[in-house]
Amino acid sequence: MDGFELYDLARKLMRIGEDAIPDPTGLRQLPLGVRNVMTEVFEYPDSSISVIAERTGFPVSYVQTSVATLCELDAVTVAADPDHPGQTVVRPVPQHSNVDRATARVDERLAEAAGIEDPGQAKELVETLELLTRRLAGIYTPEHFDARYAETPPWETGRPQPAMAGLAEAGAFRGRVLEVGCGTGEHALMVAALGLPTVGIDPSPTAIEIARDKARERDLKVRFLLGNALELGELGEQFDTVLDCGLFHVFSDPERARYADSLATVMPPDARLFLLCFSELHPPGFGPRRVSQDELRATFADGWRIDSIEPATLDNNRHLDGVPAWLATITRT
Repeated sequence: MDGFELYDLARKLMRIGEDAIPDPTGLRQLPLGVRNVMTEVFEYPDSSISVIAERTGFPVSYVQTSVATLCELDAVTVAADPDHPGQTVVRPVPQHSNVDRATARVDERLAEAAGIEDPGQAKELVETLELLTRRLAGIYTPEHFDARYAETPPWETGRPQPAMAGLAEAGAFRGRVLEVGCGTGEHALMVAALGLPTVGIDPSPTAIEIARDKARERDLKVRFLLGNALELGELGEQFDTVLDCGLFHVFSDPERARYADSLATVMPPDARLFLLCFSELHPPGFGPRRVSQDELRATFADGWRIDSIEPATLDNNRHLDGVPAWLATITRT
């Protein structure tokens, strides 16, 4: 398949998906420019009209008209800017996270278009295309994450997530602790301050260097290592507690299975995993995959025990009120 054929296939798949998913609000019928403004609002909530115009390259007047149209369709809302009195910002309307995406119907249409008899096998086709897309775009590769540290990435808030801090205060962590996808190390440093031996790994050299600088400044002993969460066995160590704060939701379905297997190599029986990830209650759009409780249970079905999955919030420097999340406690059996 050459580049043109791949592009043509992608367009056909997109049309099939759009035809199968209900569009009661008529958002897909809007002009492309208006949809671009809506995408910008969903990716960067709480941006002002002028900032949206600067990012998109549209005139301020066009952005104002587009926002007015989206407000009429109840897709976005305008609110007072809490940081700048007298100014306004544009926010997505949360209720769009509850739109029924008619997954089964989409799978049936994809299977029919691809000549697949079993609609369930359409999932494998989508996974293959997803992996290809990620390789072509460089999404969620070590290079991608490292490049994000040229400025402050959305997940770096400069403090531990409240859900994880609450666990620390409750004494939930014990023994030797590993944080996978540690970023600049706030959670690993929080655990080290409790007196527990701690290791943090991340694929970004920039993030690891920042984390090491923080450890020196705070006089805390943490080993921060470059590492791949899908190859934890290479550490050659065992841990009693593992923290995953915002990593699981970047993985594809096949990678989720690899991730569970990877965790099993460093977690003996009775070791506990605390996992905080985006939930499906967050509106669809840019950002990592949304995760359901059923998906968490399916990933950790064999060799694990799900102790609890509780609603939580994942702080994010692009979302004023945080992101709906799941906090899962999972024990290795």
